[in-house]
Amino acid sequence: MSGIQFYRDRDLPFFELKICNTSEMSYKKHAHEEYSIGIIDQGRSCFWYEGKVDEVYPKTMVFLPPDLIHSCNPVNRDLWKYKMLFINRDWVQGFMKSKGSFVFNNPIIKDVSLYRTFQVVNSMMNSLTGNASPLEKEESIIAVFEQSLQGEKKTGGNCPKTHPKLKIIKEYLDSLFLEKITLEQLEHASGLNKFHIIRLFKEAFTIPPHAYQTLLRVNYAKKELCKYRQLAEVAVESGFYDQSHFVKVFKSYTGTTPDRYQKLM
Repeated sequence: MSGIQFYRDRDLPFFELKICNTSEMSYKKHAHEEYSIGIIDQGRSCFWYEGKVDEVYPKTMVFLPPDLIHSCNPVNRDLWKYKMLFINRDWVQGFMKSKGSFVFNNPIIKDVSLYRTFQVVNSMMNSLTGNASPLEKEESIIAVFEQSLQGEKKTGGNCPKTHPKLKIIKEYLDSLFLEKITLEQLEHASGLNKFHIIRLFKEAFTIPPHAYQTLLRVNYAKKELCKYRQLAEVAVESGFYDQSHFVKVFKSYTGTTPDRYQKLM
């Protein structure tokens, strides 16, 4: 298998597995609405998040909370192979609560080459692509989380504090991302001078407001595509100029085109 594959199970709509096997990969800064666990099989990549850069390499595991702005691109044009498991945040929070743990708000990067965790997680992720029963698959997902967080300390809500007015802007974008939004609207909603909004928002959330709105639109489009809706219809509803623009932007954030994303199961 080469390129990018996505695996889903209609009986378990809370998860999606992405398997990447390509030498041509470049992502824009983006975020996922879900929690995600990634394992690197081959190649090296620069993992950027919140202004920091770490290198990830074979047998590295990455645990990401929702809404973390990040990018991960190969160092060279070498073959880049990884798996990324996306899990609905409500499911993860239920799992954490059952363990008496707080939900993680910061990324976790582990070198697991020296012990069995990598092999266990890799095997369990592979099982999600087969014909196992929903019960068996969910048991595997639980095991993935248990193995991934093994040895981690309980952490609480230590998200970076931002100015209340910037939170208002973020919430405004979260609610109205499908609409046409102007700086004047953001200024009116937040009380911040519109000539300062872009700089302050980027300092707080690492990307400017328009990029955050685009990210929300792409994440929305992913959900609608999973309902097997027409691409042109999803493109317009998600706020893109036309289908060509939608395809270009979608691929820059996900690594694949909308039609391939919709078809890959």
